[in-house]
Amino acid sequence: MIDAMMKTLLALTLFPLAWCIPSCSPSGTTTTTPDVTSGVDYRQSKADVVVLSFFDMYCPQCQKDAKYVNQIHAATRQRGLGAKTSFFAIGWNNTPLESEMYRKRFNVPYPVIADKDLTISQRFGKIKPPLLIVLKKQGGQWKEAARFHGVRGKSEDILRRIQP
Repeated sequence: MIDAMMKTLLALTLFPLAWCIPSCSPSGTTTTTPDVTSGVDYRQSKADVVVLSFFDMYCPQCQKDAKYVNQIHAATRQRGLGAKTSFFAIGWNNTPLESEMYRKRFNVPYPVIADKDLTISQRFGKIKPPLLIVLKKQGGQWKEAARFHGVRGKSEDILRRIQP
């Protein structure tokens, strides 16, 4: 109960900042990224590889890792793997509002899915964000190829695992 109260208090405290800060980019321009959605299903991806980045809006390590996951996403595009790789950020135990705050604050350029009821997260056993899971399609099914707890300093290893 205290944990829920703390999350609510933190959300109410950060809410005004979360909406203001991301729209004020250094260049004076705003970025456009997909909206938070619950209708996107990573399992329907046509890519050969799916990368799931589990985060919690209130997790300091998740916030630090956000830029590294974005860099990995950009590196896949630079290496010509954009059409073969799909990224999804999963808001572990986060509402659509919390997930949207995260998406805007960290300029996440790929779909963000709120997972308040942990429906997606539970498919991968007991997890604790930050967590990055690489899935590859084998025999028409998505199979876990790699799992990383935190991504800082692991970019090259992750990029090797992402190769289709």
